[in-house]
Amino acid sequence: MQEKKINYLLVAAFLLLIAACSHNTVYSDYKSIPDAGWNKDSVARFAVNITETGVPCNVLVNIRHNNTYPYQNFWMFIATTSPDGKTTQDTIECYLADNRGKWLGSGLSSVYNMPVLFKPNTVFTKPGKYIFAIRHGMRDDLLPGITDIGIEIDKAK
Repeated sequence: MQEKKINYLLVAAFLLLIAACSHNTVYSDYKSIPDAGWNKDSVARFAVNITETGVPCNVLVNIRHNNTYPYQNFWMFIATTSPDGKTTQDTIECYLADNRGKWLGSGLSSVYNMPVLFKPNTVFTKPGKYIFAIRHGMRDDLLPGITDIGIEIDKAK
């Protein structure tokens, strides 16, 4: 009987921990990139509905790639459009591998995830739909090895 009680408490604590951690996530989504590669003209679009304003948030771009990605670094162009139609353009470079070719992201098997802090402590001042449009900025017309690209917005701590 005592073991059952402890098991129930552990399960309840685990569920509470999961609920507490996910409460900070405002938005999270991924777009799959075709197996043949990411075409230079293809844009991954994310429409994010922001309802809570005035709260500092971290906006991250999550890059999933596999072992066929041929470079150490990764360039991307990100256009952010606010609900009032204003668009800002950013050019971001990040590193997916160190100087020895070891992948920096976390992963299992041959797929790695690299979170990139895009906009730290961003305060959304207007409620409504924000559009994040991401294109790769590499020289390849068809970029191999990127499997998914994602946007994640978390409440800043």
